[in-house]
Amino acid sequence: MSIRSKSLSFIELVLVIVVIGLLTTAALPRFIKIIQQAKQAAIETLSGNFATAVISSRVQWEADGRPQTTNDNNVVNYDGSVFKLTASNANQLMLSGYPFALLASATTRVEQLTAQDCVDLIDGLLQNPPAATVLMADVERGDQVFFVTVESHQTNQRCRYYQLASASNNRFGAINVTAGHSFTYIPAQGRVEVNLHKKKD
Repeated sequence: MSIRSKSLSFIELVLVIVVIGLLTTAALPRFIKIIQQAKQAAIETLSGNFATAVISSRVQWEADGRPQTTNDNNVVNYDGSVFKLTASNANQLMLSGYPFALLASATTRVEQLTAQDCVDLIDGLLQNPPAATVLMADVERGDQVFFVTVESHQTNQRCRYYQLASASNNRFGAINVTAGHSFTYIPAQGRVEVNLHKKKD
């Protein structure tokens, strides 16, 4: 009687393991898809908040009467951070009133935009900014949310914010910071664009 009961228990254990394996096989792809959708939603939400802050800072500048420094730089005090703002040019490739650097920055024109200026923008424009860095050493520590670069596109400098949670590792195991979702900010037009990385199936 006891031998039969042990046999049944072993068979039941094998059946439970098989069922768990089947459930895992069916559920894992769905779980991975949910994680991917959450990362996508996170960057879309953050880029939306960033765009709102850019517009709000321009509205604040207008409400303040379009203030300028003695050097004729457009400036605004937005929620405690003082930003240099763009000034329009004759061919309308640059619009007035969009933040591109802190007033304390050595950057005087959008064409001189640096990655650190881009970090300062996300830190100063958002009330609860995510941790952002320009240094790979910070990325490797794993405590950053965004890796920040400056890119040139035609005549415009732009900030690009790469979401590290959606980045992948290359074949040598090193993190490829530019392989995930990102969003760009183009100060010359005050435009924010989301760039979703499509993974191959």
